[in-house]
Amino acid sequence: MSDKEPILNSAEFDIDFQDFSNTIPNDAATIPTSQFSDFQPSLMTEGDTKLTVESDVSLEEENTPAPTTSAFWSFQFYQQYFNVDDQMVLERLMFACIPTLNGSYLERLKPLPDLYGPLWVCITLIFSTAISGNMADFFSSLGKDTNWEYDFKKVSIAGTVVFSYVTVVPALLSGFLWWRKSNAPVKLADILSLYGYSMSLFVPVSLLLCINYEWVRWILVVALVSASGGVLSLTMWKVLEEEPKQLALILTGILLALHVALILLFKVYFFTATESSSGGSASPT
Repeated sequence: MSDKEPILNSAEFDIDFQDFSNTIPNDAATIPTSQFSDFQPSLMTEGDTKLTVESDVSLEEENTPAPTTSAFWSFQFYQQYFNVDDQMVLERLMFACIPTLNGSYLERLKPLPDLYGPLWVCITLIFSTAISGNMADFFSSLGKDTNWEYDFKKVSIAGTVVFSYVTVVPALLSGFLWWRKSNAPVKLADILSLYGYSMSLFVPVSLLLCINYEWVRWILVVALVSASGGVLSLTMWKVLEEEPKQLALILTGILLALHVALILLFKVYFFTATESSSGGSASPT
């Protein structure tokens, strides 16, 4: 028995050692693994992440498009002039009908002159003028032995006159200022937007001009000259402050005269003076 006891003790020792060895490797295997897994991502976030962020920034700078002010033949150049919301357009339409002596209407266009509002103003004016002009002819033909017919030529004539006025006049004015190397704080886009919005008051007035009373029509014409012409002339007078006063006065007078001539052209051609419903007659003026 004495010879077998050491064998039993060694067996017990071996069993204890095996149990101890089964626990130690598991703990030892988990500890280094957790430390290694925690340590390796920290290296990635401190080193590689900074490199990736810096590379992304450099890629964004490289992919950022260059200013499109000179690429006037590209779509992006014109897209910036249509980047407006409805609230901005409504405010510009409202203040285009109110002349102000202290401020300039160009201040409301200067941060971001747009062509979206002026385009729709001109399109609306073309159809409103053609429709109201035909309605005026229809009302004047009532009670007469004449066959009234709709004149479709008024649409094309109104379109030609409106778009020619709001593009040719600003282009000539901008070209003249560029030729003089003027320091006037205005560009072609500013003038185009100004002339487009200055036509906004024409739309409601054109609808009212179909009233078959000459005195009502002339009151509307005078009001239109005072409001729309006032906004345009006062704004251009502020723009031309740095020019000689005599030249600024001449240019402002020419622009106002062209605006008044446009209003009179609309009155005479589209809303001719006819026999009113009160029985009085008047010749076209």
